[in-house]
Amino acid sequence: MRYSRGGIVAVLLAAEIFIAGAIMWSLGARNFPMYAYAGGLHRVDQGGKTFAPIDAGGAPHVVIDDPDSGVAVTPSGDGKVHVTDASQIHGWLWSHRSRPALQVTRTADGISIQRPGDNNVHFAMFGFDAEHIDVAVPAGSLLEIRRCSGADVSGLTGQMRIHSVDGHIALTNVHAGALALSSDDGSLRLNDVIAPAIDASTKDGSIRAQGLQIGGGTLRTDDGSVTLDLLDSNLTVHARTQDGSLRFNGRRTESDAGATSGDFQIGSGSGSLAVSTQDGSIHITTNGAQ
Repeated sequence: MRYSRGGIVAVLLAAEIFIAGAIMWSLGARNFPMYAYAGGLHRVDQGGKTFAPIDAGGAPHVVIDDPDSGVAVTPSGDGKVHVTDASQIHGWLWSHRSRPALQVTRTADGISIQRPGDNNVHFAMFGFDAEHIDVAVPAGSLLEIRRCSGADVSGLTGQMRIHSVDGHIALTNVHAGALALSSDDGSLRLNDVIAPAIDASTKDGSIRAQGLQIGGGTLRTDDGSVTLDLLDSNLTVHARTQDGSLRFNGRRTESDAGATSGDFQIGSGSGSLAVSTQDGSIHITTNGAQ
């Protein structure tokens, strides 16, 4: 028996619909009829959008809240806030409505950039799906990323609070007045970062810092290694790993058990820095030591 090309495509499409519907059903949508998922399959060609620049002052409070999008934040050249929703969806999608549009609004003390919550189940069968936001702000802004799927921040000098629900956090050439970072699932990368204190944690991922200058704080991961290059510091470092090795300026701290800890003084030791991992090694160097 011979089948036409159209017939074969139809059969394959029906199989994809059935399989995907079964996946949806197994994930908890058992009270929703499987045929409804097939009815929700539709072609989507949704591009991004660039918003008009907003003058919010020299140090606005910029709030970003989009748990599904990666975010890149850089300093603006004109002192205004620039926002581009660079998200793209092209192909076939399961959903009874499109992805909510990004909303950019002026607030009493700055700018709110958020995408309304979407509780629908998406399933892109064929095509391309990328979720990303580019933001440029005055360098001294108070940056608050409440939720994102990864953040890359460079060139800022204000206070920062960044939380990633799924993805890394990377800071480059940042001189922060205050710094708090947390990731539910992703690494932390700090390159040429200066702050009076830091509170940085990840539940799953490594921590890497090159040229870090801080007065104290906490760096911790539940699962991953920690590698720190500390510059011009006056710290007492309290380091502990539950399962892994510990090295300070190339010298290894020995332990008979899986857990290893040590206290190390840098300069006057006036500040306190706690460094910990539940599973992974810790390697700390100071002022270019290996």
